[in-house]
Amino acid sequence: MRRQVQIKHWPMAYDLLKVHARGHAWPQPGRKPVMTDKIIIGRQPVFNKNYSVVGYEILFRGEMPTGGVDRTAQVVVNTLIDLGLDKVAGSLPVFFNIDEAFLLNGIQLAEALPPEQVHFEILETVPPSEAVLQACRALKSKGYSLALDDVTSIEAAKPFIDIVDIIKLDWLATADPLPIMREFRRSNVRFLAEKIDSYEAAEAAKAMNFDLFQGFFYCHPEIVSGNKPPESRMSILRAMQQAMVAASIDQMFTVIKQDVTLSYRLLKYINSASFGLKREVQSIEQALALLGLRNIRRWLTLLTMTSLAENKPPELVRQAMYRARFLEMLAKRMGEDVIDDDFLLGLFSILDALLDCTMQDSLKEISLAQHVQSGLLDLNSPMGQKLAVCLSLEQGNWDYISKFTENGRRIDYREINMIQTDAMQWADQQMAVLSTL
Repeated sequence: MRRQVQIKHWPMAYDLLKVHARGHAWPQPGRKPVMTDKIIIGRQPVFNKNYSVVGYEILFRGEMPTGGVDRTAQVVVNTLIDLGLDKVAGSLPVFFNIDEAFLLNGIQLAEALPPEQVHFEILETVPPSEAVLQACRALKSKGYSLALDDVTSIEAAKPFIDIVDIIKLDWLATADPLPIMREFRRSNVRFLAEKIDSYEAAEAAKAMNFDLFQGFFYCHPEIVSGNKPPESRMSILRAMQQAMVAASIDQMFTVIKQDVTLSYRLLKYINSASFGLKREVQSIEQALALLGLRNIRRWLTLLTMTSLAENKPPELVRQAMYRARFLEMLAKRMGEDVIDDDFLLGLFSILDALLDCTMQDSLKEISLAQHVQSGLLDLNSPMGQKLAVCLSLEQGNWDYISKFTENGRRIDYREINMIQTDAMQWADQQMAVLSTL
């Protein structure tokens, strides 16, 4: 399954849950701690019918040490304890895949996980034995929600139907989901359509009365032949372009004062808690003097991007901010001198989805440095290779990440994990502020 955070294709999936089982998974006295620089994690959003994110599925993959399940568990435990579940998902629910081994041997780990935040996702490979069903009921009795993964037939789901809260169906693999939905539709069961990769598919799933959605539909453009971006978006792009090329504080002030709403939002943004300023900024002139041209340009670009995304799922802007921060931090960690362009590379990586046209056509509407444009159009270019790391984390393309870290760049999985969780948290913080403007 392609998910932003999927576990199901790798062995020992249940060991991920030991991340927060602090009382069960720490190394025994006298045993050497297991290093966590060979584990990589990711996340994939779960949407409701309004295309708002209501949770994340958590994925991981890594090179497991020899020495049995216990040492494997230590690796995963140490990784997510280091990173922090709050940084990965905030306060939103998280979905963890669990297999038969967890259900039969790891129920005690659930006691260390918050039932209000954790959904256990039962893999389709789990047989409905009496022992398995009893373990599922035990989890339910502790207040945990259960999801049944990759349901393809009524027969496969029937043994679990009185236990699970969510039934997941693969949109691409299920020829007709309606018979399954009709069979099991009841008030306390929700249906999740996964591998939704276009708005057309998302709308079709909504018409079938699916409750939840997973997939990359939100970051793809809705391209209609012959259509051009509306004038309202073009005017926002022109203002953004003027801000990006402003060579002095006076020029930047001229750009900002032309739009009263933008001036107000910029001041409100700068005075928010995320900036941590000791005194209130009361004018654009004061903001420019205090923060400087570079910082004002950055925050102004963020604000105009949110205006462009007015009719798009908020997760699209969050993704752009995450990518911008991730690429900036990655470039810094790799010792590169100029990192502003990496920030722009991440931010504009969703421009095609914002304007509903191809990336090549999108770039005709705004002037970016040639190497940034190359990064957006060619993932094999120097800038594009870094953007490809971001995309690979989102899509679970672990082979690319492995090759990237092993290609003389002296950066390991642990550092990538730290960078991406920092980027996730930063993007979440910015979205929380921007939602109030």
